[in-house]
Amino acid sequence: MGLPIPLAKKSGNIAPLALCTRIGTSIQLLDPTTLQTADIATDIYWRTPFRPLADIQELTEFIVLDIDPLGKQQGRHFLAEATVARASDMGVNDQTYYCRTHLGGILHVGDSVMGYLLSNTNFNNELFDVLESSNKYASKIPDVVLVKKHYQRSKKSKSKRTWRLKRMAREEGEMLPRKQDQEKMERDFEMFLQDVEEDQDLRQGLALYKAQQKKREEDAMELESEVGEDDEGLTIPMEQLLDDFDDMTMED
Repeated sequence: MGLPIPLAKKSGNIAPLALCTRIGTSIQLLDPTTLQTADIATDIYWRTPFRPLADIQELTEFIVLDIDPLGKQQGRHFLAEATVARASDMGVNDQTYYCRTHLGGILHVGDSVMGYLLSNTNFNNELFDVLESSNKYASKIPDVVLVKKHYQRSKKSKSKRTWRLKRMAREEGEMLPRKQDQEKMERDFEMFLQDVEEDQDLRQGLALYKAQQKKREEDAMELESEVGEDDEGLTIPMEQLLDDFDDMTMED
């Protein structure tokens, strides 16, 4: 996310190029090169609104070639220096990229990680153009900004979930979205569920329910027969799940 330079200075002098980690009563930002964080209140945002430089649709898969922790920690984030290559470049060319990342605690050599490629990319964003033309900030723009570890998921990962979220039931008189909008909503919700599996901090603010007993038993048997497959590290402990109630009126 590219911030207006004056706003970045007022927000603890955070770097104008930062990751948006959460949006709630404020916009939470993280500088992945220093682990500095900042919160921008909604009223301050609407005085000087700005749009994101890139979104999740523009993420690129990279492969970690080298990772060197720097010994700095801020909460669950660990600062590290990383050398990565685009997954699509592997075996094609030897182009690599160096960057600092907040993911030093979970990345290892050979891991896949999703990030934004800034080098030689045209974002058509006025705020980014200002940074590129700035004597102070142009040299600090990284080639790559890593966002999150990419977990390998099996084709059956969705059906094997032993937990579920609940959404409010739709009103009878409410119009159904168009087919393409419905498909996008389902894709977005699936991406959110994947974030829930990967982010323990995100789960702390959610109510996750145990799936029906029969489904849990079937999934447990299937998991036992598929040891060694993908989805490693994505299982949510059963003690973090709430018991479901049949008389609840919310949809899965």
